Amino acid sequence: MCRRQSLARFLLGGVDAMLLVALGLLPAIWLATPLRIPGLPLELPWHRAWLALPVVLLALRCGLKGALRRRKPGLHGLAESALYRKICLAVFVPFAFFVVVEQLLEWAGYEAHAPPVIVQGAEPTAAGQPGDALGLVHSDEYRWRFVPGVVWRGRRVNQLGFLDREVEPRKAPGTVRIICMGDSITAQGIPPYSGRLHARLQAAPPTAAQWEAFNMAVHGYSSVIGLRLFERRARALEPDYVTLYYGWNDHWWGGRMPDRVRLGVHMGSFRAAIYDILRNKRFGQWLLTLVPSERPQARARPGGYLRVPPDEYVDTLTRFVAAIRGSGAVPILITAPRTARPSGLLVRRGNAESVEEIIRLHDLYVDLTRQVARETGADLLDLAAEFARRDPSGLMQADGIHMNGAGLDLIADQLYDRIVQLAGTARTP
Repeated sequence: MCRRQSLARFLLGGVDAMLLVALGLLPAIWLATPLRIPGLPLELPWHRAWLALPVVLLALRCGLKGALRRRKPGLHGLAESALYRKICLAVFVPFAFFVVVEQLLEWAGYEAHAPPVIVQGAEPTAAGQPGDALGLVHSDEYRWRFVPGVVWRGRRVNQLGFLDREVEPRKAPGTVRIICMGDSITAQGIPPYSGRLHARLQAAPPTAAQWEAFNMAVHGYSSVIGLRLFERRARALEPDYVTLYYGWNDHWWGGRMPDRVRLGVHMGSFRAAIYDILRNKRFGQWLLTLVPSERPQARARPGGYLRVPPDEYVDTLTRFVAAIRGSGAVPILITAPRTARPSGLLVRRGNAESVEEIIRLHDLYVDLTRQVARETGADLLDLAAEFARRDPSGLMQADGIHMNGAGLDLIADQLYDRIVQLAGTARTP
């Protein structure tokens, strides 16, 4: 009799314990999404079906208690304890409250995006590759990056991580270094226009010093990503001149959030875990907006965002110019040419709503580049105007964006002439 009573109490207590564990798992899975169990290759993603687990266990508990009560009227489990009930309420009530708040915010259409987190000291991830296999990989720091040493579309990525010749990171004494920053237009070509400029500098140096040029450009980069790349990598290479060729990717449609919110922020592991939970929940996003911070945020809106909206483009280029000057280098802004009518393929890829929209936005961003040059006093190489005076179709590819060999040569020639002019001005007392 005593053994049976102990077994019955054990069964009832076991169900009560499972119910308590289930109540604890619900908020953990809901917040972590997915919940990863340390030491086990197990992930528990959130699904509304999880809500049925405590209900099933509660029904099982009631049924078991009813069946046992007929034989053991005085039988009690953990649930009869006041402490047990308080613990259950302490877990369930806040969870239910935040679930209701989350649902109300979802119905109201509220969503505020925050940057991904980069855990300090953690190894960078290469998951979610946006480009050709093993060539262009995901990066929370820059959205994506080239993998040094691999062959990508027939070209080898140098050890710095860019499509150019191998470059010694440490600048040789007495060398004048030019870094060309930009997107695929700066990275394209065999050699790219930076390589053609380098050849001209080697053949006819503007001064008695040694001159060199190379690019730090990546396909798809906007000015926002370029500024981060300069601040975190290019500045350390001690450039003397930095050319900026951006604009196309800046005015492409960016989806739910602009580029500034897609670049990762560095945090310690504990802070990163809390931040990651908050940024993935609407109530957490709202809480983050209440905390003064330099982290960029963007409220969701029906039409989405351009990757770098016009006002942000002006601000980014202005800060870019200041950062270059702060490093002791000379900034050179470049306007991006276009053909009379860029390819409709760009629309089919989702970059814009129409070719007319592409033309309107691109001309706006070219004017904004000129505006920044005027307001900051930075040197401007107005390639858009130069190409317009010629026949752009003979210098550019069919997409109306990228250059053919003649176009790359013209850019190199224009840059070389401007560098010679600037070097001569710098030497003038």
